[in-house]
Amino acid sequence: MATTETSPAAAAATFEPLSERVINDVETLKALSDPLRIRILEAMVQAAAEGWTAKRIAKALGVGQTKLYHHLKLLEDRELIKPVDRQLVRGIMETSYQIAQLSLRLDRNLLAAGGADVRASAQDAMSSVFDIARDDFERALATGLLPIDGPADDSRPFMLNRGLMKMSPAKATELRERLVALLEEYGAEPSGELPVGLFISLHAIPSSTLEPAKRKRK
Repeated sequence: MATTETSPAAAAATFEPLSERVINDVETLKALSDPLRIRILEAMVQAAAEGWTAKRIAKALGVGQTKLYHHLKLLEDRELIKPVDRQLVRGIMETSYQIAQLSLRLDRNLLAAGGADVRASAQDAMSSVFDIARDDFERALATGLLPIDGPADDSRPFMLNRGLMKMSPAKATELRERLVALLEEYGAEPSGELPVGLFISLHAIPSSTLEPAKRKRK
């Protein structure tokens, strides 16, 4: 009996990604500890209603296609991506995937109740985010996309700021909420043509970072 496969566009149209996925198990957290897997999800979410093959992802990320199969299988196993179509292309079965969620959020209860393995996985995942941001910045700098040679303009918006300050917990919480609201206001534009990288980290630091070391009395 001959079988027919649903076209990628039609299959993707029948699947609606979650608006948010809460990560509440260590295995899914571990799946997010690799920078390449995070980049795969970031690429796919840019066209969340479309199907993505390994070939399309490889082209978008500038990596070898064979390098992706292990990562795609792991993301599929953790249901971070969903297969929506399979087609036979030149004797090889080609799978088309769709992103399974538009955003990810770590369940704080997982960290609170988890042991060393959970905390190590969370640290690896967060370190991967830092690594990606640094790599993006360095590539933008190398390709001349950062206007360090003159004032910022509309075609090359740029801001880099590293700040240390003291404030009350209530004020810090208010700042975080306002940043979240601002990000929601300036969400991605489907018709936007300028890729923009954004990395924000608001966190408590040891007080010794701001205070000079005290001299020891002799």
